[in-house]
Amino acid sequence: MTLNIATNADSLGTWFLPAVAPFTAETGYLLNIGIDDQDHTADWLRSGRVLAAVTGLETPVQGCCIQRLGSLRYHATASPVFIARHFPHGVTAAAMADAPALTYDQKDRLQHRWLETQLGQGAVSPTHWLPSTQGFVDATLAGMGWALNPAGLVAEALDGGRLAELIPGAVLDVPLYWQVNRLAAERLAPLTRSIVAAARHALV
Repeated sequence: MTLNIATNADSLGTWFLPAVAPFTAETGYLLNIGIDDQDHTADWLRSGRVLAAVTGLETPVQGCCIQRLGSLRYHATASPVFIARHFPHGVTAAAMADAPALTYDQKDRLQHRWLETQLGQGAVSPTHWLPSTQGFVDATLAGMGWALNPAGLVAEALDGGRLAELIPGAVLDVPLYWQVNRLAAERLAPLTRSIVAAARHALV
């Protein structure tokens, strides 16, 4: 049997697969994993496209059970050369207007949210469109632009000086929730347990 579930790309690229792998091994279920922004996976539940999803929605979708997983932490990062070129006088709205960002797709608002938090306004940046979690890391290492990258994927590069934070310590924590259709909740209880356990170790 194939189960339809959904998650956001950054969870898939960091902690989600190790969370679901034990469930597939123990039960023999196959998974059809849909990818969408965490603010939109709830729509997949509402439409019946999936039985369960990782979502950023903190209120239960009608007919669903919900569990908070924790928050996926992001660092606003770029290569030291990029920072020296574009932010010689610090991260300002004016500097952001000329510094290329990386954006996953039209639904991706993470960079905008970080700018609103740090600068008090949604400064507009030119952007490269790049629908790949690992591609974001590779592109920032290559100096193409700045981006919000999951902490676990850039920790080594930050420690080694190959990447730097635009504003040291200015992280963005994105809360995530696991929502399951109530009619499938009992059948998917082992999957829920595995996901919650993995999230407890991987998220903040």
